[in-house]
Amino acid sequence: MSTERTKRRTLVETEGPFEGWTRWHAENYNRFSDLIGPSWFKWDGGGIGEGKVVCRIPTEQRHANWQDYLHGGFLMAFIDQVLFAVAMPSLREHSAVTLTCNTEFVGGGKVGTPLDGSGEIVKETGKTIFIRGELYQPDNLICAFSGVLRKFPRK
Repeated sequence: MSTERTKRRTLVETEGPFEGWTRWHAENYNRFSDLIGPSWFKWDGGGIGEGKVVCRIPTEQRHANWQDYLHGGFLMAFIDQVLFAVAMPSLREHSAVTLTCNTEFVGGGKVGTPLDGSGEIVKETGKTIFIRGELYQPDNLICAFSGVLRKFPRK
């Protein structure tokens, strides 16, 4: 898979199944998000903040629970990435942390089928960003979520 590096330690894929998608991390930085596997995002309007963002992560057996559905902890970890992708246009001059994340699990996720997530900013203040969204697979809503991020200046 060929890639092109961007300023935010991300990669824009230039060929393969994720051509045109931006990889969340350019390489493994030994951070928690690296444990769940690579994930990608793209904006349906083109660049960051243009249109709606969609995040995608391939799913594997290691993401399964004992019933062979996607594990709730894996889903929550991916939701956290989706929250930050949705908030990305508001975080150009800020960093953020997750204050709250509420999740309603409404369907079982299938292992081996890519998982998508998207959302929208509901409200933004000087210090907080309120977001709601969904995780889904084709014809299958997995969960709905809402979260609040707390902004602070970058170091």
